[in-house]
Amino acid sequence: MAETILYEKKGNIVTMTMNRPDSLNAINRQLRQELADAIMEFDGDPEAYVAVITGAGRAFCSGRDLKERAEDNAQGVQAKASASMTKESPFMWPRTWKPMIAAVNGFALAGGWSIAQMCDLRIASEEAKLGISETKWSLLPPFGSILPKQIPLSAVLELVLTAQPVTAQRAYDMGFLNKVVPAGDLMEEAMTMAQQIAENAPLAVQTFKELAYRGLNMSNQDISALTYQMYDALLLTEDSKEGPKAFAEKRKPQWKGR
Repeated sequence: MAETILYEKKGNIVTMTMNRPDSLNAINRQLRQELADAIMEFDGDPEAYVAVITGAGRAFCSGRDLKERAEDNAQGVQAKASASMTKESPFMWPRTWKPMIAAVNGFALAGGWSIAQMCDLRIASEEAKLGISETKWSLLPPFGSILPKQIPLSAVLELVLTAQPVTAQRAYDMGFLNKVVPAGDLMEEAMTMAQQIAENAPLAVQTFKELAYRGLNMSNQDISALTYQMYDALLLTEDSKEGPKAFAEKRKPQWKGR
């Protein structure tokens, strides 16, 4: 059985490529499991600092493989929310505090949007089309329930209620994308951003990502208390001593991730 996720590591940067181009990288059971496994491998590798997720062929990901779902229905297999999310999160993917970049090279629809949304930074080609199409098929986009924390509610309602894809420029204007670039520049831009992140102290990057996401549901007082606690913990690490030492010695820091 062909791999549905191609996993490549160069230096401290991992690239995960969804690899079902004939199905526009639709999410079947195999791809779902292999992407989850890839994220866990990335998260558990102390020498992997940043991941870039993209798609093979002309799509990023077209969403759930509805042919597989239709076959399940025909066989009497009852679909459940657990196939699309967990009770703790509206995403079906494992969480990592390491940064991830979505390089959206084509269609990013339904579950494809959710994969881009799961990532922390998103770059798309000018030709990309993005949308949340579940309501067209009497399904629910669970990831959409927290999307108003990222973009305006009116934009979320437009995407979900109309189920129509939008251009990359429109998604950028909504605040969902960080950059829109020519198709030929997409991976170069994504890898440049990944390299910029990878050059920074990994524990500081991961700590801030965790603080940023946890803080979305906290009062200012609570997030301040958590920041105090996590900053003290960071200052005990070897890297937090290496940074000022490297600055004083006018050299590039040598991060150890501890």
